[in-house]
Amino acid sequence: MHRILLALVALTLLIPVSVMAAGAPAHFGTRLSGQISSDGPRAVAWNLTLRHDWTQVETTIAKNDPSLSSATLRALLDYAPRHEQGAMQQALRQRLQKDPLAGLAVLSPVAHSPYSGRIICGGGEARWKHQVGPGVMATHDIVYALQRESCLKALRLHS
Repeated sequence: MHRILLALVALTLLIPVSVMAAGAPAHFGTRLSGQISSDGPRAVAWNLTLRHDWTQVETTIAKNDPSLSSATLRALLDYAPRHEQGAMQQALRQRLQKDPLAGLAVLSPVAHSPYSGRIICGGGEARWKHQVGPGVMATHDIVYALQRESCLKALRLHS
């Protein structure tokens, strides 16, 4: 019995810091941003897939974590696996509803991207579209003009 307890204590001490930090969403965005800066978005996306950590990315996107810039998120989303795209799209819809400018900043200006304004804004439910429309309409940042127009067109087309 004593050996089992010692083995359990030793095992808990050997848990990598990255696994322990994964349970702390407040620090996840900061750590992810650092990893993307050092390793690149493709390598980080691959590691997220291997560790099944895309749900934490989803939460970070939806909560509009300021530690991850919109450019960093866009780069990472380009390498998200197909089976995670629906969840990432839903997180982007939540972000767009909370803060329209921050949401537009993460949308891809490329029309055929799975994270374009056409896909994100056109794919939400009718109620969501009516709620998010005025916020998107009120944004006037020239940097995100393509994303804004694409989103507004999709909201009008699919409402």
